[in-house]
Amino acid sequence: MSRTGIDVAALRREQFSVTRRWAWFDHATFGPPPRVFVDAVSAFTEAMAAAEVPEGLELFVDAVDRARARAARFINADPDDVAFLKSTAEGLGVVALGLDWAPGDQVIAYDQAFPADVYPWLNLAGRGVEVRLVRDRGRQRHDAHDVAALMTPRTRVVCLELVNCNNGFRAPLREIAALCHERGAWLLVDATQAAGALRIDVREIGCDVLVAHGYKFLMAGWGTAICYFAPHTRERLRVPEPGWKSIQDLRSVTSHFDYRLDYAQEARRFEPGVPDLSSIFGLEAVIDLLERLGPSQVEEQVLRYAGEVGEALEDRGWEIVSSRLAGERSAILSAVREGVDPVAVQAELRRRHVACAVRAGRMRISVHAYNDRADLDRLLDCLPA
Repeated sequence: MSRTGIDVAALRREQFSVTRRWAWFDHATFGPPPRVFVDAVSAFTEAMAAAEVPEGLELFVDAVDRARARAARFINADPDDVAFLKSTAEGLGVVALGLDWAPGDQVIAYDQAFPADVYPWLNLAGRGVEVRLVRDRGRQRHDAHDVAALMTPRTRVVCLELVNCNNGFRAPLREIAALCHERGAWLLVDATQAAGALRIDVREIGCDVLVAHGYKFLMAGWGTAICYFAPHTRERLRVPEPGWKSIQDLRSVTSHFDYRLDYAQEARRFEPGVPDLSSIFGLEAVIDLLERLGPSQVEEQVLRYAGEVGEALEDRGWEIVSSRLAGERSAILSAVREGVDPVAVQAELRRRHVACAVRAGRMRISVHAYNDRADLDRLLDCLPA
């Protein structure tokens, strides 16, 4: 039993078959799903194969709305504010394609961000939209002052990761959200590298839009992203990809064929058709598991373990590049050691079934609540002395 009350040994034994072979420190690339995900997806696909799934709206609407309510509770949102879309880029694309841009408008992003957080805005160059990048300048962090220095009266959107994909920096989003709202801009948050490991509360953050794809620390595979759209954003955004599920009256068959484009007020207006149901039901099962463990307890466990890994690496002569400041730590550690080729180290690690990644020329180690001391010992045994 860990100090957080999470029974890590039981969690590994009952939920994470990956631990039978791997010491998995690569959740920032892909989080191996737990048993509850496998069971939920298998049960649904077996029922589908036997033609035993609910019909029509009972499946496409009611069952999805049940999962929607669970996802909303997980990020402390109202279910009406949550849409299920395919990816981070698609979620951010709702804003990129739906806002009433004018030449000279500006978007601010971070120059170390994942491409999905930048490309939707670069794609607006033909409409005269300027992308302004917060320059990292080797600091492996940024703050509200960096954002403020780039803002002008034409800044419409600030798009940032809650946790950076390369260096693991956890951004001070509450301060940045307050700044954005003071200046009349929206804060869009990519929480893909945080959700599942860190507690997410959209009200506490104060963001306008938040997107979290499920295949990393949420450990729910590819194909579904939880997308939060605050009510005031939905009032301003066009629906870039309308479909039959976008309308208000889904339960009237006749309304489907009167072709009156009366959009739903809820965030589901951005869901054009039937989503990846097996992915959504798998995600629902993982969220249920994480809620039973306790999101705050999971975060505490993750940060404690990441701290132990960082200290052990430093004892081996590695430099932890990631910010160690209070409030800026996450499940991701970026580490480098002079004279050591991280690509060669990664290859040796994988040969011995220890998974990590190389990003920005450094080792990227990303932990989760089910990792234990045996995993850390395997990692250390593979590293150059």
